[in-house]
Amino acid sequence: MYTLLRFQNLLIGVTLLGISSCKSPSVVTDETINQVDSLVLYPYWIAMMNDSTVNYYDAVNAFDIYWKNRVKPTEDNGEAIDIFGNQKSPEEEQNEKSRTSEYVFEYKQFLNWKQTHKNLIKPDGTLLTNEEIMNEWEKQKNERTQ
Repeated sequence: MYTLLRFQNLLIGVTLLGISSCKSPSVVTDETINQVDSLVLYPYWIAMMNDSTVNYYDAVNAFDIYWKNRVKPTEDNGEAIDIFGNQKSPEEEQNEKSRTSEYVFEYKQFLNWKQTHKNLIKPDGTLLTNEEIMNEWEKQKNERTQ
């Protein structure tokens, strides 16, 4: 059952990659997402966090929907799963088996991206560009020196 589900996800992912690569190689558009109509099956949020033109709220929404009914790949304290198999109690082993090791790095990276960019959002949800950040910094610096 699990293997079949992973195969279906892989098949959908390859299909989406083919569809999106026909339009533009690195941008995930709303149209691509709507064609499948399911953020649950594919982690669009990975590509979205690497896109400088992404809408912050759309990326966070895609992340939340993807992980809504999945076991998150980190421990409760935020640490990633121990993949080296140190001595654990049977209860710890059972808890670890219920967690997925897929997307551990991307999950942690997205949480960091979300935290880092939460104060760099324009009213329309897009992120400030590097130039806009520098201009704002210069403006605040000049205001402090006056």
